Amino acid sequence: MELHIQPETEAKLNELAQRTHRDRSELLEEAVNHLLAYNEWLERKVNASIAAADRGEVVPNEDVRAWIGNRERS
Repeated sequence: MELHIQPETEAKLNELAQRTHRDRSELLEEAVNHLLAYNEWLERKVNASIAAADRGEVVPNEDVRAWIGNRERS
């Protein structure tokens, strides 16, 4: 597999590898694993939210605006 990244990103990766005494490939694999886990989590949350909306489990706009307004005043 080949990966092309911006020079600035590569420099940051190299610095991190030096600071942590870890191999760049190890850091990249960890980063990819975190990205995949996050995307899987996000997809589950979005699908659950869509299903809840389809079941009519929604909060009216006015209630959301009031809740936000109360938080801004706190």
